[in-house]
Amino acid sequence: MYEQIKKIIQQKKNDIDDRTLTYFTNYFYVATIEKVIPENITLEELIDNVLYYASKIEFYNNSHRLAKKYGTDAKGFQEPKTKTIYIRQNLKESLKEIMIYHEIHHAAQTNRKNDRTGINQKGNLGRLILEAQTQYFAEIVYQRIHHVQFENKKIPSEELRMQKGGTILSSLHNYEMYDNLLSKLSILLNVSKTFFVTINYQYQKNEGLKQLKKLYKKAYKKYHLPWKFHRLLLILDHIYYTDLLAYLDNPEKQTILSGKETKKKYKIHPHKKLKCSLQEQMDNINRFDKDTFFALIKSKGNYKEFAKYIVDNTNREITKQHIESLTENLSTPQEK
Repeated sequence: MYEQIKKIIQQKKNDIDDRTLTYFTNYFYVATIEKVIPENITLEELIDNVLYYASKIEFYNNSHRLAKKYGTDAKGFQEPKTKTIYIRQNLKESLKEIMIYHEIHHAAQTNRKNDRTGINQKGNLGRLILEAQTQYFAEIVYQRIHHVQFENKKIPSEELRMQKGGTILSSLHNYEMYDNLLSKLSILLNVSKTFFVTINYQYQKNEGLKQLKKLYKKAYKKYHLPWKFHRLLLILDHIYYTDLLAYLDNPEKQTILSGKETKKKYKIHPHKKLKCSLQEQMDNINRFDKDTFFALIKSKGNYKEFAKYIVDNTNREITKQHIESLTENLSTPQEK
């Protein structure tokens, strides 16, 4: 299968260099064996889509125009104008390769009609989920190709452009906070993370977003959740946008990183502008964690697994004690 995919790519782009060919083949091979491609989309259609947006890979240093424009924290870009995937040169070799797959994945899931990617077809609607599944699958590709497995690690929140006092549980090497939230959504919706990968290929007529909404509505009714679908997306995408301001070079970066709130309101969703701060970001995460945890308890959902991913250190200890108390009560014989 691997050689067959490689041959298809060569036939479509006969001047593709060996390095780019290898990375492209790796990506499509894993997408095939992991069965994340929707049944109504062919492998060749996805290959055509990637080649439309990118056909070569280059590494750049801190003096490159992209580093000057976006800053030295950014790790990679896909530039349709030059059909090039740019990856920062000074990353570890493993992370460089992972970020190549990240950008290939974006290209595979981009709508040629409007250059929007995955479920994110308007503004920043669905952007956190889009980026989370992109990094998740990029690291899946690396693991399958190199026959390794990344284990979950606990990362202090202040190491990830966030406020102190939290711990992010994730196995990823970039966008760990997004992955943490994706893990919790996966538990809440009772799906594997590959579900989020698959729906982001289905951008035509917003089919992927519709599937997500339908699934969330079931969870909303089952667990009596406090937020409707678009309110949940607004919470998640507000978290994402705050991180974006803390990540790329922009006039508000130091405002965010210093713990202050932006004076300007930013367009998070169509018709919805909000100010951003690390405090509000953490408050949003804590609200999501707390409200979902107790909703899962009341409706007998998988609250034990969800609790492992709670970010705030104090809240996580409280939920741990709560679970121990519930377990003890269930195991204690009741008097008749």
